[in-house]
Amino acid sequence: MPASRSRSFSYFLRAASAVAVAVMLAACSSSTADSESADTRTVPSAYGDVQVPVTPERVVAVSYDTPWQLMSLDVKPVGVQDYGKWVSEFTSAQQEFVKGIPTVGPFGEINFEAVASADPDVIVGDAYEIDKESFDRLSAIAPTVIVQGHSRGDWKSVATQIADAVGKSDVLEKSSTTYDQNLDRLRSQYSQVIADNTWIHISLGDAPGSFSVQQPTGAVGNLVVNELGLSYGAGVPTDYSDGGYQSYPMEQLADIMNGVSVVLYPLNADGSTSAAVQTILDDNLFTRLPAAQAGRVFGLQGSSTDFVTADAWLNDVETTVLSKL
Repeated sequence: MPASRSRSFSYFLRAASAVAVAVMLAACSSSTADSESADTRTVPSAYGDVQVPVTPERVVAVSYDTPWQLMSLDVKPVGVQDYGKWVSEFTSAQQEFVKGIPTVGPFGEINFEAVASADPDVIVGDAYEIDKESFDRLSAIAPTVIVQGHSRGDWKSVATQIADAVGKSDVLEKSSTTYDQNLDRLRSQYSQVIADNTWIHISLGDAPGSFSVQQPTGAVGNLVVNELGLSYGAGVPTDYSDGGYQSYPMEQLADIMNGVSVVLYPLNADGSTSAAVQTILDDNLFTRLPAAQAGRVFGLQGSSTDFVTADAWLNDVETTVLSKL
C-alpha cells in the first residue's frame, strides 16, 4: 500500500475510533440521565420547583397539620412536630398515628438538627408556618416541598400538593372522589334544610368575654360556607381575615347573630365542650338568642385538613345537624 494511502487509512481508523468512543460516551451519558430522571421528578412548591424522589421512603413533616394529611395518604412520617400540650385536640386515631415518632420541635420552632437526624428523603410543610429562610435551611438537609393554599383554610389545595410531593396522588384521588360524592349527596338530599336556614359557626374568642366566628377562609368555615353551602346570617361580618376567624366582644353577639337560625360550635376530639366555649353557650346574651331558644345549637367534632377528615366532618354534620332539622 502506498505511504499516502496508508496514512489516509490510518487517519480514517483513528477518526472512526473517535466517533465510536463519542457515540459510546453519549449513550452512557444518556443512560445516566435517563436513570436520574427515573429516580426523581420535579414538583412545584411555594418557593419554587423542587426535585424529589419518585418514591420517597422517609418523609419528615414540619407543619402542624401535615402529619394528618400524610395519614390520609397512608404515609407514615419519620419526624413530626412535638404536639405535647395539644395532643388532646386530636382523635385517638391521630394520637396513635404519631405516637413514638421522633419530634422535630414544637409549633413555630423547628429543630433543624432533629430534622437532619431523621435522615429524610423529602421534607414537607405549609408556607403559613415555614418561611423562605427556614425553607433554605431545610433544603440543605433534603429536598423540601413547602405548599400553600389560597387561604389558611384551603385544605384541598394543600392536601393535593402534599400528595404530589410524596408520590401519592393516586391515593388522594380515591379519597377526594369519596368526599365529592358524599358532599353532592348531602347538598342534594338536604337542599331544603340548607336553603331554609341561616347559619353561623362560632368558637372561643381571643380573650375572656369574647367569641369568634369561623370564616370561609378557615378550614371549618370553608367547609360550612364554600363546600356545604350553608349561608351565614346577614349580621355576620364579611371582612374575612387570612387567619380564618375573627374574635368579637360578647356585647356584639346579638347584632352578629341577627337572623341566624342555626348555630354550630366545635367539640373537643373526645366529644366534650371546652370550658371557654361552654362559657359562651351559658352566657345570658347567648341563651336569649332565637336559635338557642329553639334548641338549634349543635356541637360538631373534628378539624378538616384533608379529604378523609373532611368526609368524616360531613358525616358528623349529617348525623348531628341536618337529619335533625
